Amino acid sequence: MKFKQLAAVGLVTAMVFSTAGCSSKSQQTESSAAQAEKTPENSQEKAQGGEPVEIVYLNSHADVWEGDVGKEIIQKFEESHPGIKVKTESYPFDQMIEMVEVKMKSKLSDFDVLNVDAPLVTSYSVRGYLEPFENYMSRDELDKVFTQTGLNAAAYDGKVMTAPKRESGMIMVYNKDILDENNIPYPAYETDKRMTWEECLDICRQVTKVENGTTTCWGIIGDQINRVWNVMPLANSLGAAWLSEDGLTATGYLNSEASVKAMTFYQDLFNKYGVSPKGVNTNEAREMFETGKVAFTWGDPVCYARAKGKGINVGVCPVPYFEGGVPAVGCDSWHIGINANSKHKEEAAEFIKYITVGEGSSIFLDSQNNIGANMERIARITDASAPDHEVYALLASDLENYSVSRPKTPGYNEWSDVVNAAIEDIRNGADVKTTLDTSAARIDDILKKYTK
Repeated sequence: MKFKQLAAVGLVTAMVFSTAGCSSKSQQTESSAAQAEKTPENSQEKAQGGEPVEIVYLNSHADVWEGDVGKEIIQKFEESHPGIKVKTESYPFDQMIEMVEVKMKSKLSDFDVLNVDAPLVTSYSVRGYLEPFENYMSRDELDKVFTQTGLNAAAYDGKVMTAPKRESGMIMVYNKDILDENNIPYPAYETDKRMTWEECLDICRQVTKVENGTTTCWGIIGDQINRVWNVMPLANSLGAAWLSEDGLTATGYLNSEASVKAMTFYQDLFNKYGVSPKGVNTNEAREMFETGKVAFTWGDPVCYARAKGKGINVGVCPVPYFEGGVPAVGCDSWHIGINANSKHKEEAAEFIKYITVGEGSSIFLDSQNNIGANMERIARITDASAPDHEVYALLASDLENYSVSRPKTPGYNEWSDVVNAAIEDIRNGADVKTTLDTSAARIDDILKKYTK
């Protein structure tokens, strides 16, 4: 039997942040605060007459949860929820994904809360890893406090399985000084005047400098240079989807004519035109932009904040689109879920509410320079009086109108491993059509096990 899913895969245009019939902003804020501060009765009883309940949070952000920010969030949560104690277990991303698989397959209950990368919601739900979050927060309340893009990513089989903790979105960030040195006007900020990828390439060729055989200034580099999230929107701009709507077929999608065209353009940035560097990983790519060696990058608002924090004179503009195509930007980020085997699900839900719509949400997201999926927060940081409001306003606008979700498939980990490898091979000069054909066939073979 084929697995069930709620939302279609591919380009999602005109995604609204709010839903019809939502209450006013003040009502939303009051309601979400009430939800976040509500403490389960059994936890209150523990606080009054017994030991507090300890919940364990499995996460992939040691820099946050083992540092001052995480300690502040947990301290304030425990003060407002005296019957609950929080213990964190932090791992690098890949190791955490492996840890979740090992623990869940063994049906372990030694952790209660876990980070869930948005594309993994379907995969985890199919295999029974998650307790539906909507069991602890009504659908009306969910619709009032979270963006629709966040809830779409959280959905499986008609249920909201997780709570959106972050949101991504994309902006183009540029080094003003490099453009000034080359007498090039800044790209338009207005979304209806966004430049095309073809126009962007022309600028990148002008600013790329080679001295004695060494490139001293590069034109462009992606913030996540060889990852699906950063690269797939190029194909979406030409109308391509990289997996079928049922999440089980790659042939005819990943290797479509539009996809081949988009990935040929991507390859040419590194090989034919030499405006992007080969042989660097994501961390090295980020460092290059943050040290003034690259004119353009595109990614979530964190890439803007990092560069600005290191003294780069940065500007922002909409992510380009292909001539004859449509704008497309990546979306979705980290969600947080409840272990289906947890013995403390109510307490886990209270912690999740606190860090997604309660006071902990602002502390966490401010430290991450992230827009979040919380309606109240988005209204606050896009207000004209807020710092860097123009960055978040641009991000929110494109998220609402041109966001692209990564495929919903039970085999997301396998799919992304194959596609990421294909992106890297193409960047390094492999034949585009052959690479995509081979990768699509391999994915089809892998996903067969989910059709039974």
